[in-house]
Amino acid sequence: MSKLLRRLLGRTARPDFRHSLQHSVLGELQHHGHRGGRIAMHRSIWGLQLPRQRLFKGLLLATLLTAVLASQIDAAGQLWGRQLLWWLERLELSGRFPAALHPADLPFLIATPTLELFVDLPSPRTLAFNAIGVVALWWAAGLLPDAGRPAMYLLRLAAIIHGAAVLFFVLWPASFPHTAREHVGNGLQQIWVLMLLTPWIHLPTFWFFQVSWWARLGVTLLTWAWLLLLAPLLYALHALVLHHAGLLAMPLLHLLFGVMVAIIGFVAIYGWAISLANARTLRRLEPR
Repeated sequence: MSKLLRRLLGRTARPDFRHSLQHSVLGELQHHGHRGGRIAMHRSIWGLQLPRQRLFKGLLLATLLTAVLASQIDAAGQLWGRQLLWWLERLELSGRFPAALHPADLPFLIATPTLELFVDLPSPRTLAFNAIGVVALWWAAGLLPDAGRPAMYLLRLAAIIHGAAVLFFVLWPASFPHTAREHVGNGLQQIWVLMLLTPWIHLPTFWFFQVSWWARLGVTLLTWAWLLLLAPLLYALHALVLHHAGLLAMPLLHLLFGVMVAIIGFVAIYGWAISLANARTLRRLEPR
């Protein structure tokens, strides 16, 4: 193929003709794979049909579900507050946990518990041990085989985040701007926003396919149930970690083990639903 291209481009010709020939040859080559075969359009593209009626009904359903969820914002805030405070009391953490909720700054955000955890700043000894742990984690991640390369990237990302936190507390130990209450409250609000966006994320990724309306509604309700149950349990666990590890653990908890856990479950439910819908479609298309 390279010899053919050089032969075609090596002939003397007018500059404009040679330029057009080069683009035509390269334009043809980009549609072929590395073995010479032609790249066909992916089945998810050529098999997708989008009638206007389905689009209109999907927009209507997404708007209706969002309105129903937004109308329950006070009930969801009280539910999360009661569950979170129940767990904090059972875990016997040091702090004050009043039953009152802190109102959100924006109308679409959920109210959060006004808890106060007594969390200490890391000591120099703790910082030294964590710095050694960060270096050890970076080195150990490089020992993983090629099959474990995604895990290596994840572990080294965690090492970078925690290493930056260690460096921050070494240089500016009294300047950390976040509190445990803000950490928990912001995390609950992020999960709530993800719940509000769930129908609109499912609209182009799941509802546009040829699945029943019960399946469209079911996958959204299942995702909502996952997020609703996860939020108080996840941030009660965060409070427990902060109680024992201190503020040093907050950046790692926020970036890797906060709303990211909710998104992983979100994607897992979507993957299961779309695989089930695809299997049903293939069974329907099989010759009888």
